Amino acid sequence: MDRLPRWDLKRIYPSVDSAEFKGDKERLEGLIDKIRSLVGNKGRILDILSFLDSAWAIGGNISAYSECLYSIDTQSPEGLRAIGESEDIQARLDSLESEILFAFKDRKDELSDPLLEPYSLLIDEMKVRMEHQMTLEEEKLSSEFLRLSSSAWSRLQNAITSSLSDDGKTFVELRALASHWDRDVRRDAFEREKRILEENRIALAAAINGVKGTALMLERRKGWKSPIERSLFSSRITASSLDALIGAIEERRSLFGRYLRAKARLLGVGKVDFYDLFAPLGRSGRSYSFSEAREMITNAYGSFSCEAESFVRMAFDEGWIDAEPRRGKIGGAYDISFPLRGESRVFANFDGSYDSISTLAHELGHAYHDSVLKDLPLSQSDYPMTLAETASIFGETLLFESMLSSSKGDEELMIVEHFVQSACQVAIDILSRYYFERDFFIERERGEVTPDRLNELMVRAQEAAYGDDLGIKHPYMWAVKSHYYSESFSFYNYPYAFGLLFALGIYQEKDRAEDFPSRYRELLAMTGRRKAKDVALSIGIDIEDRAFWLKGLDYIGTYIERLERWT
Repeated sequence: MDRLPRWDLKRIYPSVDSAEFKGDKERLEGLIDKIRSLVGNKGRILDILSFLDSAWAIGGNISAYSECLYSIDTQSPEGLRAIGESEDIQARLDSLESEILFAFKDRKDELSDPLLEPYSLLIDEMKVRMEHQMTLEEEKLSSEFLRLSSSAWSRLQNAITSSLSDDGKTFVELRALASHWDRDVRRDAFEREKRILEENRIALAAAINGVKGTALMLERRKGWKSPIERSLFSSRITASSLDALIGAIEERRSLFGRYLRAKARLLGVGKVDFYDLFAPLGRSGRSYSFSEAREMITNAYGSFSCEAESFVRMAFDEGWIDAEPRRGKIGGAYDISFPLRGESRVFANFDGSYDSISTLAHELGHAYHDSVLKDLPLSQSDYPMTLAETASIFGETLLFESMLSSSKGDEELMIVEHFVQSACQVAIDILSRYYFERDFFIERERGEVTPDRLNELMVRAQEAAYGDDLGIKHPYMWAVKSHYYSESFSFYNYPYAFGLLFALGIYQEKDRAEDFPSRYRELLAMTGRRKAKDVALSIGIDIEDRAFWLKGLDYIGTYIERLERWT
């Protein structure tokens, strides 16, 4: 395998101690002081929002850089220091936003000024947040409190899952073995992974209890009826949209049962166990080089548009990607944008599998989405989690169909199964995570939840989502998924199912609509300026209608039927 790339962050900031990094911190300090003065003196709302956009851009740049440093080495003093400084800055921005909300609450009549039309969604959301505020002093205190509590709990979970090992294998390396072709290797890695989590269950349970307890306390103080109400607001969707989505997945759950039974037959086992969910089929021994991955992804995006192909080539050429797994680096993958540079960086742990290639295509979709929005201010380009998966799933599907069109035999089986496997995770496993978080919040209201009870809740959720078609469950998935450790966004799960089925619904229009690449860009450009329902309606989709979500699930179903023909 060729040498795996590490990203280039020097173009963002040479270091935490650099003049550029310190200069942006000073600029941000000056902007915060200027905005605070305007707010206190009842300056023009347009000016306040314009300066706030600039402050968000600088703060976002510093925050993204800090997260990148920390992600590649959770033990790095520089990364830890950068994260600390970033959290200080975010606390100051949160405090400033609270001051603005309180000031604007007394100037509501001025918020209808036609000059503020570009900020219409931001203002509408500010009006909702005005109704969910504590006192100004309490808001400032909570910002400081969160920096020292929930963020620390989240870092603890990251540190445990990135740095601990079992007999020389790190947790991240053990997780990667879930897709090994040998079942004995998968089972052994699964047991060792559980052993690490078992040994650290007290700390991990304290972390998740701390995060969710904080969320419940603050939401109660701010007048939110429940964590899901706040989550829906952050996602820019209605309860009717979520009900339609969850209802559709539950209605088509049997499709994925058929898939799991077919996979069990192809693996030659009586029933799929949790450590079989990512087991490869077909040409399972094949490993791809990073160079091959690059060409596959570039060609796939090129099949859609020349502009998308050029963007992907540039991301590879310009050092945007960190693909090498190594000790101290956290698991998983993500894309992150740098507002001041108009650039992104893609974080991954490439292991030569087809899944690694698909993950890169996915994250580059996020980066493409960011590129479409890079010239817009933060107030018009900050899209919700529900719409964040649109371009990533679209890009992943481009790769899937591109490779499928030229494959046959075992390779075709591998590609089809991988697509269905991923869809099963995003639909059914996400459903289990939704059930778990819903039930955990109910119990957390009554007090601390023990590690054993957390395991029971997770197994119960997996049984409810997978039914009888999954054998051995994974009781510690609550400790694996970092998404549970975010105070600021509860139910960090259904947006992935939303994104999958929303993107597949859009994808099916690709060959029907005239000049679709341009229409697709327009839709992406709208994601930070409109609520999800309005973005969908722009191309004739009603996300409150269960029939739309069933359309995406039935698209997946055609490939489940194709997979069954191999059994």
